[in-house]
Amino acid sequence: MNYSLHPFPDQPQFVGEMPHEPKPDIRESLASRPRQQKSNAIANPDLLDTVTDALRDITSPFYVTHCHESGGDLHLSVAATGHGHHVTAGDEIRGGLYIRNSESCRFETLICTRLYRVVCSNGMLMECDKEQSFTVSIADNPPTNWAAQVTEVVQRSFDDRALKLDFRRFEVTGQQVLVTPYEFLCHLAAQQLITDDEQSEIQAIFDENADLTLYGLINAVTQSAHDYRASDQWLRAFQIERLAGEILRGDHNLPAFDAAYSR
Repeated sequence: MNYSLHPFPDQPQFVGEMPHEPKPDIRESLASRPRQQKSNAIANPDLLDTVTDALRDITSPFYVTHCHESGGDLHLSVAATGHGHHVTAGDEIRGGLYIRNSESCRFETLICTRLYRVVCSNGMLMECDKEQSFTVSIADNPPTNWAAQVTEVVQRSFDDRALKLDFRRFEVTGQQVLVTPYEFLCHLAAQQLITDDEQSEIQAIFDENADLTLYGLINAVTQSAHDYRASDQWLRAFQIERLAGEILRGDHNLPAFDAAYSR
């Protein structure tokens, strides 16, 4: 179910769009439920209280882009309303935040920077620097100072000086022309990072957008996440956005081969 996170605003409506139905506050809704999380899991109400307190200290304006919870599985993303960076004319990227948590330990806890692309509402999960992310695996107990680490990531995700480095990373990808985008996607599929259907969809988006750079490929990957969110497949949607951040980081570059010289 989709929620709001009071007292913060939800995503602004587009001109001519039908008014959104009011959504219940997630913290108020969860407070009325009995707590049934596993012993090594962070309770969603505790995590949301920590995040809310940290967001109150953010001085730049922002809004909640996604807030979804079902069966103890939480997905939350927040985006700044300004202080962005234009990679190209009319293509602005802004700072933001992503949080996921499972009280049944169905997946790892993750809090990380999420860069938001305004023109098409895509997001990229950023884990390039230590301060950008905090994770707890499903097999581990959260550290005793988990709340302080979560607060640090929230602050980093809206820090103008820190975000300049992230924006610069995307500028570089806009200068890298992809000679073999098909082979790159085949490489991702061979590692089982994307399915065959996802490979075909990303290729079609890439071809339609006609941006033949690494930046264009990253945007095609994130754009493919929209259908998953629309069908409530939230975990897969943000797995795709995380993959985009890993591509930016250079985790999935095509393997280098030894040069072959003619005699």
